[in-house]
Amino acid sequence: MRTRGLAARLRGNRAITLTLILAYVAAQIGLAVWAGRGARSDADYLLAGRSLGSFAVGMSLFATWFASETLIATSAEVAANGLAGARAEPFAYALGIVLIALFVAARLRRGGFITIADFLRQRYGPGTEALAAICIALAATTWSGAQLYAFAALIAAVSPFGFTEALIGATLLVMTYTLFGGLAGDVVTDIIQGFILVAGLLLIGWLMLEASGGPVAAWQAIPPEAFRLTRPGEHWSARAELWLIPVIGTLVSQEALARTLAARSPEVARRGAFLGAGIYLAVGLIPVSFGLVGPQLVHLVGPGAGALGEAFVPALAEALLPPWLMIVFTGALVSAILSSVDSALLAVAAVATESGYRRLRPQAEGAEMLRAARVSTVLASAAAALLAASGESLRALVFDAEAISAVLAVPLVAALLGIRASGRAATAAMIVQLAANLVLDRWLGVEGAFLWMLGAGLAAFALVGGLDRRETTPEAAPRAEEA
Repeated sequence: MRTRGLAARLRGNRAITLTLILAYVAAQIGLAVWAGRGARSDADYLLAGRSLGSFAVGMSLFATWFASETLIATSAEVAANGLAGARAEPFAYALGIVLIALFVAARLRRGGFITIADFLRQRYGPGTEALAAICIALAATTWSGAQLYAFAALIAAVSPFGFTEALIGATLLVMTYTLFGGLAGDVVTDIIQGFILVAGLLLIGWLMLEASGGPVAAWQAIPPEAFRLTRPGEHWSARAELWLIPVIGTLVSQEALARTLAARSPEVARRGAFLGAGIYLAVGLIPVSFGLVGPQLVHLVGPGAGALGEAFVPALAEALLPPWLMIVFTGALVSAILSSVDSALLAVAAVATESGYRRLRPQAEGAEMLRAARVSTVLASAAAALLAASGESLRALVFDAEAISAVLAVPLVAALLGIRASGRAATAAMIVQLAANLVLDRWLGVEGAFLWMLGAGLAAFALVGGLDRRETTPEAAPRAEEA
């Protein structure tokens, strides 16, 4: 969410709201510390001792993936562009979780892996693991930065502090929350936060329908063009990217897969992922309804929905809700943020510990690995805060994270399909995709850069893989001399 836009809409009752936010976060920290108190090793800290049932996996997946931009950015985009603004969230992200359930969750859980990089090491070797770990860490840090940005903007909006001071405070709160709770604390609080989030959204949605004259009147007032899934004049490559970036980014996400890797069994991992996809899609349709119905109530907030941008829903909530319900809305936002940022920090800690520290000190076990994971969490928090301070928009940070993590897709899918290839082929595909993303997207701004990136990665994988097979194939026996 944009800091100034939100701050302009959440200025009332600052002292009460800030006090309640801090009390809420303090309660979450206490609960996380209690839930994570039994951690004795890195596996306990990063995967909750592999003890999760289907409901815990599903709720935690939903709460992790339902981030602040799912509520704020999606509703604003639907208000401005109709259902075309909902393609990424919730539809494409839900599809990505379904693909995890179908093809990845049980497979990786059966192998007993801790990270995606571990799986790629088994298939391609340590060089591929190292590069994959770097990509996962970069993507997760960027995602963390996006959520810290949103949390700091929220604190700044309801307090006398500026954005920088709010960012420092938000980082310290989230770091403490993650540091002592680990994944076990994350999952327990995810479940509670998920229920709070759903209750808050349903309440706001009901008030919006009442202000519109009831469900039937609200539905009839939605213009027909709002139900289009494409924007006028949109290029096919932009449409493809809007679907592919979230789907592929989810499929290779360490944050999402950590929940399934922490399941009690492969089948529990699969069922939990299907459950998480269903809950995410169902709850994700609530912000979509905000965007469809909200423009009918724009007279309550003054300027048009397009002018409000990502502050559209906060502005509408403030106009509709009494002060105590505005605090409920704020609590729903905090729930969405906390459930996402700690998952991303744990993802960085996982690859830093398992693909970094463990390779440097293979003899390390138990308490030493646990300390390494917690130190990695602190460092990841600092890096994410620096990224959040850059001031890039929330949705841009999220899509940057998805594009970075997507470079794992080619080697991961090839390994899952049983395609035999060398570590050189996998590494070449990732390097080529990183370079293509940097040059085509960041430097040149080429339309369809993500598609070119995927194509380049596939070509590099096939080319280097083919050369490797030629080098390792024994020379054909010389043909017998003709009589």
